[in-house]
Amino acid sequence: MLSNQNEIPVVIPCQEDTLVGIINKPKDVSRIGVVIVVAGGPQYRVGAHRQFVTLARLLAGHNIASIRFDHRGTGDSTGSLRGFIDMNADIQSAVDILLNHVPEVEKVVLWGECESATAGAFYSYSDVRVQGVFMVNPWIRTDAGLAKTMLKHYYWRRVLEKAFWAKVVSGDFSMMRSLKSCMELVRSTFSKSEDVNNSTLENELESLPLPERLAQSCQHFQGQLFILTSGHDYIAQEFKDYVKSSEIWQALTTTKRVTIEDLPDADHTFSRLEWREKLFDYTVSWVKRQESN
Repeated sequence: MLSNQNEIPVVIPCQEDTLVGIINKPKDVSRIGVVIVVAGGPQYRVGAHRQFVTLARLLAGHNIASIRFDHRGTGDSTGSLRGFIDMNADIQSAVDILLNHVPEVEKVVLWGECESATAGAFYSYSDVRVQGVFMVNPWIRTDAGLAKTMLKHYYWRRVLEKAFWAKVVSGDFSMMRSLKSCMELVRSTFSKSEDVNNSTLENELESLPLPERLAQSCQHFQGQLFILTSGHDYIAQEFKDYVKSSEIWQALTTTKRVTIEDLPDADHTFSRLEWREKLFDYTVSWVKRQESN
């Protein structure tokens, strides 16, 4: 127990499985709670650099209750790992248990990094209790998107570096191997998207390529969106490049319900304290603003 909050371990029913989570409940509770969604990779409810623990305690210090939990197949939860594209039942169960244990909470914000940011957006429009989604470096990885990102932000930068030409002069650089790799990336950028034939909204969105599915999920969601990207991260850069070319995102970014910020020096996991503090500052101030929405 911390001085101004309780940390409550919870076991969460989720279809045929059980999830394990921690609720941070402050003494005085605001009407907005936060559901911290763990990424689909090798993480659990503590988070990289223990940042989920730090974030949950910081939120509680501002009277904001939260839950961080292991989805199926991760940490101490049961079941098979389903990945971020099949996390709706897990998120719904976490929202249910948070509101059951902290009845003062009326609406929630979904908070996620990378794959879990995208998972939160996929779920957002299906639950009226979700008032906002805080997305950090959203994952929209495709072969074509990765190829474009690497060509634009890696290869062209490399040819301007002194170290690259020193490698060429020394004979350590293989021109044929690099050309082959570059041509494979170029071919990938011309890969075609799938056609969409399903009639229902959920089936239609599920059949879309990942970048379009995220864009349309955010379009259907009527709540607030905050998107934070890292400057030194190819996942973030792939997302930023897609935003510039997407009619849906261009329309969304002109609305008052979408906020996009960038930390130009930060890496993907905000590994330095100064970057994490800025991430947490953005989170707390934005969540507190949801009280008036």
